[in-house]
Amino acid sequence: MNELTVGATLYIPILVDGALFYTGDPHFAEGDGEVALNAVEGSLRSTFRLTALKPGDPSLPMKAPMKNPFAETPQHWVPIGLNPDLNEAMKDAVRQTIQFLNEKLGMDRAAALAYSSAAVNFQVTQVVDGVKGVHALIRKSDFRSTTTPH
Repeated sequence: MNELTVGATLYIPILVDGALFYTGDPHFAEGDGEVALNAVEGSLRSTFRLTALKPGDPSLPMKAPMKNPFAETPQHWVPIGLNPDLNEAMKDAVRQTIQFLNEKLGMDRAAALAYSSAAVNFQVTQVVDGVKGVHALIRKSDFRSTTTPH
C-alpha cells in the first residue's frame, strides 16, 4: 500500500499472547496490487515507534475489537480488508469502513454505506500472497475535522 509512508500510523491488532513485531521486504517502488511477486526491491533501514493500546483505548480507530489492520495518513483514514478470497477482502474492507464511519465519526450505518459507495476509494492492496487485501481511502477533507476524532 503506497500510502504507508513517513508520518503514517498503522494499527495492528494483536491476536495472540506473546506476539512479536517483524517487518521486512521493503520496496523502493511497487504498485498497489503487487501482482507478480516483484517490485523494485530495496535495502532500507526504518525507524518504528511501537505503542501497545489496550482494547477500548479511545485513540484506537474502532471501539469493537479490531480484527484487521487500520492505517491513518495525514490525508486519509485507511480501513483494510483481508481474506484469502479477494471478493471477501472487499466485503471486509467495506464492513471496516462502515464500522469506522459509524463508531468514530458518528455517521449512521445506512449513510456510511451510501458515502462509501459515492466517495470512498477502494483499492486492491495485494493479490500475490495467500491472503488478498483491499484498502479503503476515506478522505479526511470530506469531514469538518481533519484529525482522528478521539
